[in-house]
Amino acid sequence: MTAALMATGAVLAAYGVLMALLYPAGGFFLVWIALGAALVVAARVERARVAVCAVLAACALVAGALCALIGSAAASTPPAGLDSLVVLGAGLRADGYPTETLRYRLDAALDYLDRNPETACVVSGGQGPGEPVAEADAMADYLVAHGLDEGRVAREDRSTTTAENVRNSAGLLGRDASVAIVTNDFHLYRALRIAEKNGLPGAFGLAAPTNPLYLPQATLRECAALVKDFLVGNL
Repeated sequence: MTAALMATGAVLAAYGVLMALLYPAGGFFLVWIALGAALVVAARVERARVAVCAVLAACALVAGALCALIGSAAASTPPAGLDSLVVLGAGLRADGYPTETLRYRLDAALDYLDRNPETACVVSGGQGPGEPVAEADAMADYLVAHGLDEGRVAREDRSTTTAENVRNSAGLLGRDASVAIVTNDFHLYRALRIAEKNGLPGAFGLAAPTNPLYLPQATLRECAALVKDFLVGNL
């Protein structure tokens, strides 16, 4: 058991270091390093082993249940012929180009829009710290550069949170418009719960993929966000 704890701890810590190099924003990589360190301590200090393993096992059960909810939402498929998509922003690079995560969302939207030529699109995102333009402008430019008619894109360029994305985008849509929220697979469950309370009840979900290397980090962070939202009553 000691060897297994040491090996698992080393793997988790190494993953944290990798995330620090590739995806440092927000500092969530520290969670992986802390988890790895906790397992190493459990392996080396017998008196701490039971307590550490019990706490981590409880956390793993909660995370597993939340991952099941996240996965079920990600597996859903929106119907054809919706009135509009709402694509949620996800950050820009320093040069104003969409980040990898955001490009996955935009490409998923493009695929649906190509197959449903009557569907319009709202791109939603304001200008965040370090971003040279509003996310909505960069998103619209990306879609148009990849062949989408500019007349099918509306820009919502004021929001800074998912709730604002939804509320502000809802104001650009018809009263009874059928809508799908476009975001990455790990984020879709929470985004749809937020949509229920912020002007788009009954919205469908369109899940974009995520870089497989980044997916564990993104999913665990999403689990933490869901726990926080449940505790403060946001969901």
